[in-house]
Amino acid sequence: MHNHSLFEFVGQFSSELFELVCRIENQLLDQPLASLIQARLYTEQLVKIISKEEGFEDIYPLKHSERIHKLYRQNAVEEDIYLKLEWIRKKGNKAAHDIKEVNINDVLQVHKFLFEISVWYMQVYVSYDFEAPIYKLPIKTAQETTNPLEAKDLDVLIKPYVDQTMQKMDEMWLEVQRQLEAIKEEKKRVQTEAANSEAVSIQQSEIAATFEMETMASSQVNPQMPTIDSVFARNNFKLTKQTKKATEFEHMNNGEVLYLMAYKDISIVLNPKTVENNPSFKGGKESHSTALTQFPKKIKNGKTPTSYGY
Repeated sequence: MHNHSLFEFVGQFSSELFELVCRIENQLLDQPLASLIQARLYTEQLVKIISKEEGFEDIYPLKHSERIHKLYRQNAVEEDIYLKLEWIRKKGNKAAHDIKEVNINDVLQVHKFLFEISVWYMQVYVSYDFEAPIYKLPIKTAQETTNPLEAKDLDVLIKPYVDQTMQKMDEMWLEVQRQLEAIKEEKKRVQTEAANSEAVSIQQSEIAATFEMETMASSQVNPQMPTIDSVFARNNFKLTKQTKKATEFEHMNNGEVLYLMAYKDISIVLNPKTVENNPSFKGGKESHSTALTQFPKKIKNGKTPTSYGY
């Protein structure tokens, strides 16, 4: 059954997958519907192996489509392999739910894709110096197959597929390509957001460092200043912005914002809504400043409203 199989190398990493792909080869032309379904099963098992290799199965199990998408998003598989895995998955799903006659071209293409995916896995995960055998289809003689196609007919039929560039296929291939483009756009968005987040983190670190240096410098005038940053930190406030006029802190649990004003005396300014709605806050002095950007505005002396707090 397995003599001279094109997929003999698969046995080096999985005897089960080797048995399965040999069954696919033997029934490729006689039972094309079953071949498509089993080809999907082959890629599903191989993708599980890759997913475990990459450590994606540690938290929770994934569906076949989720594994393929995650492997591509995490750059574990390249675009070419992703397209082939998805095409086989969709063809296998359609074959499992649609009993219509299968296009013989589909099973021929599936066989080629299985070979290329298996070679890729072998070279990436098993042996970097693995040399793949020359691709060929398992053509049976007329006595060995119930398919009316003769070997010479098959040779004419499969030649375009052996040399095909995969730029033009059926509607399902176009669907997979559209799906790939959507994922690529998502990857770009995520990468952009990550880059922006990193830039914000760097900016916050620089602000914190500047605040710390200025606090240490001012401690020569006021010994209380070096402890201010640590007091805010102990009370779950993080530094979010600093200007020459004020330093902004935000509470990490409830999002409450307050400002440390750079006066000669230490002044902490609270949101007027917080003060006005809490009878326990008494004696606070109203403070107007353009630095209080998170607080509401009202007119004090001039005609233009400014941010204020207590």
